[in-house]
Amino acid sequence: MIASTFLYKRKKSPFGAKLSLISLMDIFTILVFFLLLNSGESDTIENSRFVELPASTTGTSPHEDLVVSIGKEEVWLDGVMVAKVADIVAKPDDVIETLATALTAYAESKGELTGFEKQNGLAITIMGDKWVPYALLKSVMATCRLNDYRNISLAVNQVATSGGARADAPVTTSNNSVGG
Repeated sequence: MIASTFLYKRKKSPFGAKLSLISLMDIFTILVFFLLLNSGESDTIENSRFVELPASTTGTSPHEDLVVSIGKEEVWLDGVMVAKVADIVAKPDDVIETLATALTAYAESKGELTGFEKQNGLAITIMGDKWVPYALLKSVMATCRLNDYRNISLAVNQVATSGGARADAPVTTSNNSVGG
């Protein structure tokens, strides 16, 4: 039986092989629509390991927010330590006087406020360690709000979503209506 299938030769068809163009056109149509839908602009620029971006210099920074950094032990304002976390946690409902003094000094050194800043308050970004207690974060935000820093942004790491965003891209979320 095996010998008969091994030696069996199929007769060639008098017609040559045909290429079905309809199936091929369907595949290309789907491919075109797929590429059109996925070729939109991305929100973030992907970092390539083999591409080194050039350095850029400018006279002014396009975004000059003051930054409050809250670590595990200290609170920093624009690179200067202004308070100890233990002192703030001991009195969570009080205004942080040293931070308030530093914020006032910065606002005075800035000079005249723009119309946007007069209406919405000064801009500030708060970068807090992920283990910072909420009471501490609330005290810092209340101190900022009382010193006319109402345009508050919280810096977070962006988590990957189904939309394909990067997991390690730092972003800020804005919270302009901070309550006390």
